[in-house]
Amino acid sequence: MNILAVGAHPDDMEILAAGTLAAYAKQGHTVTICVMTNGELGSETLPKQEISELRRAEAERSATVLGAELLWLDEPDGFLYDTPATRAKMISAIRTARPDVIITHSPEDYHPDHRTASKIAVDARQLGCCALLSPEEPPAGTIPVVLLADTLGGIGCEPEFWVDISATIGIKLAMLREHRSQNDWLRSLHGTDYTEFVERLGSLRGLQAGTGYAEGFRLYRGYPVPADVTELLPGK
Repeated sequence: MNILAVGAHPDDMEILAAGTLAAYAKQGHTVTICVMTNGELGSETLPKQEISELRRAEAERSATVLGAELLWLDEPDGFLYDTPATRAKMISAIRTARPDVIITHSPEDYHPDHRTASKIAVDARQLGCCALLSPEEPPAGTIPVVLLADTLGGIGCEPEFWVDISATIGIKLAMLREHRSQNDWLRSLHGTDYTEFVERLGSLRGLQAGTGYAEGFRLYRGYPVPADVTELLPGK
């Protein structure tokens, strides 16, 4: 299968779904990570352009750890909106990745960019198959299933499905370590370390799933709805 992970910022999909993406990759599926904004607000000291370039390089190194392709849509950090131009970029990303499954943010997550990224990904999934939109690009072959990732910290989110990431937690942590500038910024801003943060949430979801570590997801229930979502999850 082809798997497309759509995150608002560099590192979002690593925090929320990298263990699952690694499980897909280990099974031979093709993984693409799409970052919608340029991450230019992710520093207290560096200029916007410099931190954006640094975060793109970090995102590329993280994708390399997984063996994934990176799509960088370069929308402004903090001001992601569902405009015709932004939606067109997402449609193009879907046509490039041709996903069977899209993983994106929960529409109830804390950050406005997260919520908007989720909406754009969901709204573009059918448009990617419309031949009359950007006819110079071949339309996607199928309408992908959308899995909604956990919220940050699991706040207000009750997963429907859990993926055991006990065997891929090391890859997830290795990917996150590539986002060094953001981890330094989060330590300064919130006293939070990536490794501790994802291990605590992964352990909680693992407890719910009866495994060491897990990531939780919900299904976006828009037409067409798959008969058996579990068949699309890694390990099934």
